[in-house]
Amino acid sequence: MTTLPAKPHSTTENRAERYRIRFDKRAHAAKCAQIAGACRLVWNILLADCERRYRLSRELGIDDNGGHPIDKSVSFFTLGKRFTDLRSRSDAAWVRDFMDSPQGKRYRDMDLSWLRDMPYAPLRYTAKYLADAYTRFFKVWAEAKSEGTPLGRRQSDGKPKGFPKYRKKFDRDDGFAIPGDVRMDGDRMHIPKVGWVRLEGSGLYRGCKPKQVRIRKEGTEDRPKWYAYVFYEVPPDHLKQPAWTGAIGLDRNVGQATDSDGEVYETPDDPQLEGKIKRKERKKAKSLARSKANGKPVSNRGRRIGGQLKKLKRKQKRRRENAAHQHSRKMADTAHTVVIEDLDIKDMTKSAKGTVEEPGKNVKQKAGLNREILKSNWGRTERMLDYKAGQVLKVPPAYTSQTCAACGHVGKENRKTQAHFRCTACGHTANADRNAAQNILEQGLALLPKARGNGASARREALDPCLLPGATGKSTSMTREQGMLATLEPPGSGA
Repeated sequence: MTTLPAKPHSTTENRAERYRIRFDKRAHAAKCAQIAGACRLVWNILLADCERRYRLSRELGIDDNGGHPIDKSVSFFTLGKRFTDLRSRSDAAWVRDFMDSPQGKRYRDMDLSWLRDMPYAPLRYTAKYLADAYTRFFKVWAEAKSEGTPLGRRQSDGKPKGFPKYRKKFDRDDGFAIPGDVRMDGDRMHIPKVGWVRLEGSGLYRGCKPKQVRIRKEGTEDRPKWYAYVFYEVPPDHLKQPAWTGAIGLDRNVGQATDSDGEVYETPDDPQLEGKIKRKERKKAKSLARSKANGKPVSNRGRRIGGQLKKLKRKQKRRRENAAHQHSRKMADTAHTVVIEDLDIKDMTKSAKGTVEEPGKNVKQKAGLNREILKSNWGRTERMLDYKAGQVLKVPPAYTSQTCAACGHVGKENRKTQAHFRCTACGHTANADRNAAQNILEQGLALLPKARGNGASARREALDPCLLPGATGKSTSMTREQGMLATLEPPGSGA
């Protein structure tokens, strides 16, 4: 009797890489813009049909006018079948009912036969994005209902917060996905119905198996930039491993972070760029105010200013992302374990304006503090450490800045200034941020399992904290950097 060998367990990890797309012909860029517009149209039609079905079920009950049950399903399987009918069978019953309804009035005289000339898979995958948007909304709605708190309404359309939005041409950057069968040849990639295009980038994971591609347009000018986000299956030998031993603590502050070794990681600050952004924001606000007062759409100049503002903010975001990548990589190369404070950034950056009945205090000051916290890369650095470092530990942040790292004395008077720490019990003096980082590290090391006996592992532990390089204790958050394909949000989905 022969036994078949067991299949080896897959040890690959998902990684994403960003490339600049270079078109050899302008017609290729125009075709990509047409595919992105088709995806936007499919999203809007399917969303309008879902709203139509929901309203019919609320008004008429279980059955519609024809006596047939109303299918309110918003799963990817159901929405995918509806897209197939919309693309190939315009005489389907639900398509005719939708076009005759108030929700389908704007699409009634539209010829949709051109959708057949577009690639099938990218357009159908728009239904997947819409199904995921509904899933996220239902989850938020269920949590709010269980807590007994109202979900709130959007000012733009009066719908619940988190509900999928209609995608507009000038709202966000367009794009589409190639969900599978990605064809790449060196520094070239094949886009269905477009052809081969050149890719410009580092190519760190070239040669690995590409799983999915997200193509995105940035900019609303005549010649916008196109980027490809390629998601690879990367084997371990292609990944840069973290440090084998050691541990550091990290104290995050507004504008910078300091580790227990005294290394300071500053957030890139460009006053000139921030000044340009503020000026463009003021001009955009004036343009919106004029259009609202006149009752007319935003002028071409206003849209151009909006495009310039988006371009500046993209530049600012890239600088912050680059700094977060460099800082997280330096930490991972320094030590295997990184200990950070367990901060609830979402609650810390909530608005203080309150309600009409109970208005908040110091609203402008709190808004300024929220902006400084968000631009300090707290969450972005944490997500990047999540997959770069060998282990990430979180400890409670209480009293870490008031505790002496030398004797353990806790007192508010130990830290009389923002930068200087002096213990009133033992006289220990140090930089306040480094002292806090050392306290964070000490709390994190207390959570690690201790080796027993006097064997090799115990002797090694007595010399220096030595941790296995396995990715243990990591967060399970789904991030773009980790290549979680199912959580990709299409530009302009608003959900």
